[in-house]
Amino acid sequence: NASRLGNAAVEALLDGQQSVMVGLQSDEIVLVPFRKAIKQHKRLNQHLVDIIDILNV
Repeated sequence: NASRLGNAAVEALLDGQQSVMVGLQSDEIVLVPFRKAIKQHKRLNQHLVDIIDILNV
């Protein structure tokens, strides 16, 4: 997924997109305006946070 997101971010930049973030929604890549993204509050998946802590060396 990281490669897909990175590719979508580069494509968005090349297409002239500004002030958007790249994300996944139902396994589909979406572009979300920053203003909309910062208004939404989503709980972090604690399991993923734990994995980050384990992998962070």
